[in-house]
Amino acid sequence: MQLQKNLWVVAMTALAYVGLLSFNQFIFSSFNASAFSSLVFLPSGLGLICVLLFVEWGSMGMVLGALLMGLGQMHTEDPMTVLGAAVLSGLAPLLARALCLRLAAFEENLQGLTAACLLRMTVAFAAVSALLHQLWFVARGQGGDLWGGLALHFTGNLLGALVVLYSAKLVLDRLPQLSRG
Repeated sequence: MQLQKNLWVVAMTALAYVGLLSFNQFIFSSFNASAFSSLVFLPSGLGLICVLLFVEWGSMGMVLGALLMGLGQMHTEDPMTVLGAAVLSGLAPLLARALCLRLAAFEENLQGLTAACLLRMTVAFAAVSALLHQLWFVARGQGGDLWGGLALHFTGNLLGALVVLYSAKLVLDRLPQLSRG
């Protein structure tokens, strides 16, 4: 039963990733500086939320969603680049979570996760993700300018995560009002 629930988390996270990335591309495509980076990257916020809530199962959902989108769009003729980027999409929020846990920013069960802590974790995630992805693309010969790409990727992840996190907070703040009628 637990495996079934975890597989459901993976599938729903992957579908949410595909939907949010499609929405992101529709809304922000004119702001894209490259095939691999966007000035606002909404799926980064989804990755952060899913990994906070579902840990490795959320991470696997991110990998699956990124793989589905990457192979479906094939920005490159190199499927290995797509596979590596997809793995990094799930790994980066997991690493940021582990880093923040290690620094005792919050507990495993998310107790002590304050707004300031979440903001620090978002910055850590954006930095880890940008660094890992940009190094991967440069290693694969598709990264272009390392520092420019790193800054763009960091900015896109940070802005995207903040938009998603604050949107989720806004929805959650409104839920009690909706249930009271």
